[in-house]
Amino acid sequence: WTIPHHAARLRLYGEVMAEMIAISLSAKVAATLSGSAAADFSSLVAVRSGIAAAARDLELLRAFLRFADSRRGEDALASAWVDQIRDVGFELEDVADEYAFLSGGGFVRACANFGAWLALARRLGKARVRLRDLSDAKERYGIRPAEASASSPAPDSGTGAVVGRKLAEAAHFLEDGEIVGFAAHRRSLMKWLTEDLDSRRSLVAVCGMGGVGKTTLVTSVYKEVAASRHFDCAAWVSVSKNFTTDDLLRKIAKELHRDVRAGMPDIDEMDYRSLVEALRGHLAQKRYLLLLDDVWDAHAWYEIRNALVDDGQGSKIIITTRSQDVASLAASTRIIMLEPLPKQEAWSLFCNTTFREDANQECPHHLEQWAFKILDRCCGLPLAIVSVGNLLALKSRTEFAWKNVHDSLDWDGSSVRGIGEVSSILNLSIDDLPYHLKRCLLYCSIYPEDFLIKRKILIRLWIAQGYIEEKGQGTMEEIADDYLHQLVQRSLLQVTLKNEFGRAKRLCIHDLIRDLILQRSIKEGFTVFSKCQPTLGPSKKIRHLILDRWVSDHRPVLKMTLLRSFNSFKSDIDSSVLSGFRLLTVLNLWFVQIDKLPSSLSNLLNLRYLGIRSTLIEELPQDLGQLHKLQTLDTKWSRVQRLPPSIRKLNNLRHLIVFRRRSADFRFAFPGTAIEFPDGLQNLTCLQTLKYIEADEKMVKSLKSLKHMKSLELSGVHESNLIHLPSSISTMSGLLCLGIVSRDANVILDLEPFYPPPLKLQRLSLTGMLARGKLPSWFGHLDNLMQLRLCSSELRGDSIGLLSSLPRLLHLTLKNAYTDKSLSFPEGSFPVLKKLSLHELPNLSHIEFQKGSLLHLNVLILGRCDELTEIPQGIENLIELDNLELYEMPSEIIEKIQDRETLVGDYKDSRRTTTVKNTVWYNGQLLQKTIYTNLFTIQI
Repeated sequence: WTIPHHAARLRLYGEVMAEMIAISLSAKVAATLSGSAAADFSSLVAVRSGIAAAARDLELLRAFLRFADSRRGEDALASAWVDQIRDVGFELEDVADEYAFLSGGGFVRACANFGAWLALARRLGKARVRLRDLSDAKERYGIRPAEASASSPAPDSGTGAVVGRKLAEAAHFLEDGEIVGFAAHRRSLMKWLTEDLDSRRSLVAVCGMGGVGKTTLVTSVYKEVAASRHFDCAAWVSVSKNFTTDDLLRKIAKELHRDVRAGMPDIDEMDYRSLVEALRGHLAQKRYLLLLDDVWDAHAWYEIRNALVDDGQGSKIIITTRSQDVASLAASTRIIMLEPLPKQEAWSLFCNTTFREDANQECPHHLEQWAFKILDRCCGLPLAIVSVGNLLALKSRTEFAWKNVHDSLDWDGSSVRGIGEVSSILNLSIDDLPYHLKRCLLYCSIYPEDFLIKRKILIRLWIAQGYIEEKGQGTMEEIADDYLHQLVQRSLLQVTLKNEFGRAKRLCIHDLIRDLILQRSIKEGFTVFSKCQPTLGPSKKIRHLILDRWVSDHRPVLKMTLLRSFNSFKSDIDSSVLSGFRLLTVLNLWFVQIDKLPSSLSNLLNLRYLGIRSTLIEELPQDLGQLHKLQTLDTKWSRVQRLPPSIRKLNNLRHLIVFRRRSADFRFAFPGTAIEFPDGLQNLTCLQTLKYIEADEKMVKSLKSLKHMKSLELSGVHESNLIHLPSSISTMSGLLCLGIVSRDANVILDLEPFYPPPLKLQRLSLTGMLARGKLPSWFGHLDNLMQLRLCSSELRGDSIGLLSSLPRLLHLTLKNAYTDKSLSFPEGSFPVLKKLSLHELPNLSHIEFQKGSLLHLNVLILGRCDELTEIPQGIENLIELDNLELYEMPSEIIEKIQDRETLVGDYKDSRRTTTVKNTVWYNGQLLQKTIYTNLFTIQI
């Protein structure tokens, strides 16, 4: 993909408050104008002072920008004015970028580019004139906040809000046959509402993305429960995001009096206090049911809860929301996370809707091919399925007609009744985002469908784009991580894999959400998907170029294309093109023999991110150190063998990830090797991540200067450089992850001298023989440690006891790390451990889990423990064990588990079913067999 630089900001049209143009520009100007090497020269052509003055002018317009942007769509004049202000802001930002680019080479280079400086000054002058003219036009045409206050739109008057209210009301009139896929959730809700013996008032939450069927589900349950008279009174209220507390209380009061209008007080004239008193009086000593539909903010609950009495009658409040934060108002056992429908249930809903007038409600055979294709476009979302089903019900039942529907299906731009409603509902979630979250989400439109997004890489890309600003004591990475968490909580990003800490590791975007942000992206020119050579020229400003894999049949063409693209970075390209280039990512080009990056890459002086992960590139440019603004260099799983000496000049580098694959055959990723770092590591004082570097004495001493380090992985450690490691690590007050790999099996790792020890560690990996066959004494104080991996450590049993009381240890792996024959886990040991992996322990013949040990263990992995022929004693005491994984284990232990399966029978109906996966190598292939067994009976 190629992402035009100027168009990348145009992408924010209609999505980002226009006032933020000024904020972004102000921040950029502050960074750009501070300490520039060419400051004296640039002042000769008045560029430096002109940029600063323009930023000040734009700052004065912020209040008007905020107002005018809020009237976009209702006031054509204000919209046109904001568009032009935005364009000027982008032009000024381009000037600031080019200023930084021209200044990056120092005074001599600045003199050599005298013509470019003059052209830049002319651009700046024109932009400032336009800005002044637009400021005058604001007064001339009367674009003022005060004049529009009377005509400001009412809360929730937008298209999406109106559609949402109509669909919510329509949910009251759905027949049972029209509701598909919620049977299990419906049973849970009925049980919580009618069988809960707790007399306290309690909350139930149903959470999920827009259109997933939250309102349909809870309204169906609400109707049945309310009609059963289990509750004395009931109210169904739509909250929406722009609620006011008084109006919400009035809605509740009116709903409670819906069937008893006589004697209802005149609530329209009541203030907040009177409303609360009236509701409390009405609800006193009653068991009531309240459904709050579409709650966007937890404050909605906090604002009204005083009016909802809790007098021990067992009242229930149901909340539907798109936000996981709001859902957490309810107890964790009273939350339903609603997901898109699986294929079978989606098909049932599709047929029920499309063929509802047919007796059998079945799809004709000749239409099944297009039916499945259309259904795939709905991505399991009930709202989309019903909308497209209603449309197809009106079409002739021919392949031609259904093909036309498939080919013209446009969720975001359709004027067809029902189809456009889908985007209106989903767009509510996007439009509700504040500026800083919105641009982070829109950036995700660069990812292809079903792409698994790596959390750490996405965070670094956001930072490189300039989307993250430091606040208070938090680093940009921590702030970006919080932004990502908020997008997950709002059901806009979906977590597909979590790490050992329970945090997102891989994410994806629901296909319909992706379609919406991609439609906007293409419409505004933010993302350009190119199937041929991405060309660079004065009319295109590239901010982020991603070169990903193409069809392998075109390898020669692709290689030529890539070489021409790389050669486009030569210095005679117009500086206005190269100035905005911030990110270059080369991915998965494993079938293209590109072995090095061009030296001209060093001309991209504003480059912040350089990623060549999983490529066959072997060499980095020698002048890499010219990229003074580079924040991330990622060469993991490439063929890069060494780092250029100039890397020591990268003073802004925050993340350096280097790990060389030995084989060019991508079918065999392992093993990999670490890379040596040239002299000068101590200069990279901004480094937070350093992986996977070959250690030597000088390099280890240099680590002392890296006080911001959070994640450090070292290989080739031996006694002569290990003695310097404690003093270096002692300066890293925020170190969270540490990995140490010894040079060979003869090296002894003596970690006892580490003082003060790195007590904030969350993840620790040690490979090598530990001194005296035991862990250092300070291990017992690692109260924050969550994951520990020990390899080739030659530990004895007493060291395991040192780990057993760690309060937060979740994952423990021992690989060829334990020498005793017996391993016992006493009562109370490893109180929170969830995963235990025991690999290649050659002497181990007996394992015992005493009662009360490992109470939360979910996964037990045993691999290549050749002497372990008996099922671990007391395994039935692992009361939460769900998975037992066996890898290349003795046949005796497998046979005993299989025999127990045969004797006891089918365990799928048992309270205690454990899944056992047995994996073995057979004729060069991995074979896996799954067994279900009951741990209560396995020792009988």
